[in-house]
Parts: sequence; structure tokens; C-alpha cells
Amino acid sequence: MSELVHARRASAAAAACILGTSTVALTAPSTLWAADNPTVQQQLSELQKAVAAQKAQLEAQQKLLEQQAALIEQLQKQADLASSSAAAVAKVEQSVNEQKLKSQDSAKLSVTNGRPTFTSADGRSSLSLRAVVQMDMAAHNDGTEGAAATDFRRGSVGATANRETSAARDLSDGVYFRRARMGFEGNFTRDFEYRLMLELGGAGTEGPTRINDAWIAYNGLGPFRIQLGAFSPAANMEDSTSPEDLLFLERASPSELSRTLAGADGRIGLGLRGSGKRWMSALTLTSRTVNDAEVFDSQLAAVGRFGYLAATSGSYNVHVGASGTYVFQPADQGSATTPRYAIRFRDRPEIRVDSTRLIDTGGIDADSAYSAGLEFGMNYQNYFFQAENYWYGVSRREPATLPNPSFGGYYAEASWVLTGEAHRYNVANGSFQGPKPMVPFSLSAGGWGAWELAARYSHTDLDYREGLGLTAADPVSIRGGKQNIMAFGVNWYPVTNFRLMLDYLHVSVNRLNPAGPGNLTPFGPAPATPPNGVQIGQDLNVIALRSQFSF
Repeated sequence: MSELVHARRASAAAAACILGTSTVALTAPSTLWAADNPTVQQQLSELQKAVAAQKAQLEAQQKLLEQQAALIEQLQKQADLASSSAAAVAKVEQSVNEQKLKSQDSAKLSVTNGRPTFTSADGRSSLSLRAVVQMDMAAHNDGTEGAAATDFRRGSVGATANRETSAARDLSDGVYFRRARMGFEGNFTRDFEYRLMLELGGAGTEGPTRINDAWIAYNGLGPFRIQLGAFSPAANMEDSTSPEDLLFLERASPSELSRTLAGADGRIGLGLRGSGKRWMSALTLTSRTVNDAEVFDSQLAAVGRFGYLAATSGSYNVHVGASGTYVFQPADQGSATTPRYAIRFRDRPEIRVDSTRLIDTGGIDADSAYSAGLEFGMNYQNYFFQAENYWYGVSRREPATLPNPSFGGYYAEASWVLTGEAHRYNVANGSFQGPKPMVPFSLSAGGWGAWELAARYSHTDLDYREGLGLTAADPVSIRGGKQNIMAFGVNWYPVTNFRLMLDYLHVSVNRLNPAGPGNLTPFGPAPATPPNGVQIGQDLNVIALRSQFSF
């Protein structure tokens, strides 16, 4: 565009030169001929006028050319500015694209229900932080402690040094951390899941720190997955309920006996789990737990469960199922221990602030053992009900001269969520989860969270041909005791991640002294072992409170 301006300026200059030359040439003759030739004078005058008109026209064209040149220069500047703006826009777009690519290459952080989760840029791997902290306190109303010679209440069968021999007469009140679990879980390339959870809490005392979960699972088999490591296999319905969602502080004793036979937390095993739209199943080959003392040969067992959502709608869910455990090989305690292959059923009275067990079969020399259960659960709007029945049995080790003992137990529990929330059904686990508050607690907003009333009755029978009171136990007898517990609870869910539970338990244990020809001093020398066949059970009341947070 600048070249065009220069060309037009050169043309104008040439025209001016020509015009000047013509003017000079025409002016000189006019002075010579003007006096003698009027006609020539007139023509010369007209010619000078024409030249003057051309000169004026050329000057007008020159001004026009200069104006056009100025306009062209202005347009050039505008074009240069537009080009510069386009480059700036392109640079900004490039920067934005680079930021997008950079963000796509970076891990992402999200928080769901208070749980931080890191996800890889491609979404195929993740890591979530987890924690469950439960602080329990309890007060036992178990009467005045008497001397061992006159107060016959006893706990687990054991030697003189057994704390429970005296603790059963004065169960300890106090506060401790029932669970203090911290760890992480996630997945690798979508097909592999993992979890590592450490337990710092305990039963009666905290610690020492131990493994609660340490496993990896492969999910690339359609509805099934293979799981390997230390975990809690699905032993029954209440066992499959997360500790954060239990209706009461502890599982019912019949359920606990089923899960601890070959399951429970930290059980090392290889399992196959599956679930569909209305069903779940699990089968696990298990060994020892990570907390077991060293033995000569570990226990080998299978734990299985199947659950089915029999009916469902927007307002209710009905679950039915069955569970079973079979111990193929009890743990070998070594030839110096009697019994060498012991199977034992015992439990605390559905509270853990004191670790004393009030029902206990003692060790049974076993070739195998089993537990079988039927389960039922349902919710209807803000009402919830769940029940399970169990059978337990032991096959004695050959050469056996005594019959094989069997035991049983059941529980039923129900709740009413006063604020209208419902217990949620989890198909993958075949269990119910606790309610989530519709209106979280807030004094400023007037919210009160979710409130729930609960009740449970459990019955556990660990007696087998127990015989008559005030008599020595027959060799065939197993006097593990009968335990009945009526529990009432109030649960408050102020927000999703926090919970308060208040439980009242009435515990009744009917148990005869197991001393007899097979074991004359099951609790140690007198007075630790009471007279033959006396009542060593008791009735007591417990008030317990739990504070819980989790994510």
C-alpha cells in the first residue's frame, strides 16, 4: 500500500514539470506577437487560461492524492493494530489450551461426605483417606463385689492368673476408644482395588496398633471380584454392616460368635465376591487373623453368605439370606497344649468397655466346626427391622468317645427414626446403612439432625447337656451358659459424619460351674473355682454412650 502512494506522488511531480515547461514555452512568444497579431494574442490568452485550469486541476488531484495517501496510511495502521490484536488473542488462546492440557495431566482432589479423594488425570486410579473413631464409656450396675469364696460370679474359663476370674464380680466402668481406624483405599487402573486400615483402638484397652485391613482385589470378572489379604469376610448380615452403621454399640452375641469362628477383622483369606441388581454372594477361604498368637499350624476354614432383595419399592426393601462357616482344620496349638485343636465359643455381654466374657464353652478338642444362619431384614419408610438365627456345632477329634455338641442363638432388632429418615439398603453388602439427616443440626438454621429409637433382644445358648445344678459337670456336659440381653437405644445423627449413641442393656446370664471330672479346677484352685454346679452367672444393667465420627 505504501508503494502505491509513492507511485502516485511521482506522477504528480512529472505532471507539474511538464506544465511548467509548457508555460514557459508559451509565454515567450506571446511577448513578441502580442502587438502585431491580435488573434494570436487572443489564442495565447486562452491557452494560458487552459494551462492555468490544468494546473489547478493537477493541484486538486495532488491534494486528493495526499488525502488518499493519508487515508491509506491510517488504514495500514489499523490493519497493523488488528494483526497485533489477532496475535494477542491467539497467544491468549494458546495459553488457555496449555493450561487445560496441564490440568488434564494433574491429579484431581475432591471431597465427598467429608472424605478426601485424589483421582488421577485419566480417572483410572484413585486414593481416598478414611478414618473411623469411636469413643465409648460405660457404667455397670452389677452389685457389690464379694469374696471369691462366697461370690461365685465368673468369666472365661482359665487359670489362676485369668483376670476374668475376679473381674466378673466387678466389671470395670470407664472410657476408652473402641475403634480408632485410619488408612486409605482406592483403585489402580479401575480393575484393581486396595485398602490399608490400621487399628489403634481395642476392646477394653487401646492398641497396640495392628492391621485391620490390608488387601487388594481384582474387579475384571464382571459381577465378581477376587480379594486377597487381611479383611473381614462376609460371615452374616450384621457382620456385613459397617461398624459406623450398627444399630447398637456392639453386634448381638449370636452374630459375633458366628463371625469370630473363622471371620472377623484382620482375617487373612482369599475370597470371591459378587453382586447384581438384587443379589450378593461371598465365599472366602480363611486362615488365621493378623493378631493371633503363633501356632504350629494355622486354622483353615471357609466362610460363605448369600443375600437376596426379595421385594423393593420407593418406600420399602425386604432382604432374605443365609450364611455358613465351616472349619476344616482347627489351629494346632502343639502337643504341649490341651486340648491341642481347640474350638471355643465365648463373648462379652454386647459391650466392650470391660473385656470380661460371661459365657464360655472352654476349649473343645475338635476335628471340625461349623456355624449356619438364616437372616431377614426390611425397612418401611422410617421403620427398620432385622433378625438372624444361628446354629453352631463341633465335631470332636478322633478317637472321640463323647457326642458332638451343638449350640444356638438368635436376635431381633427394630428401630423408628423419629425425624422421618430411612435406613438405606446396600445391595453389594446385603445389609442396611444408617440414616442420613435430611436437615443437619444447626442452631442458626433450626435443624436438629436425625433422631432414632431402637430396641433389641438377643438369646445365646452355649450349654450342651449341662446337667443339674449343684452337681459336678458330666464329661459330656458343656456349661457355656445361657445369655439373654434386652437393649434399648437412642441414636442421634446431627450431621452425616458424626453420631451419638446412648444404650441401656439388661443382661441375664444363667451358667453353672463347669467343674467336673474332665476339669476339676477350671478357674484355678479354690476359692477361684467355686463349689460344683453352683450358679456362676449374674444379672446386671449397663448404660453406655458412644461418640463417633468417620469419613
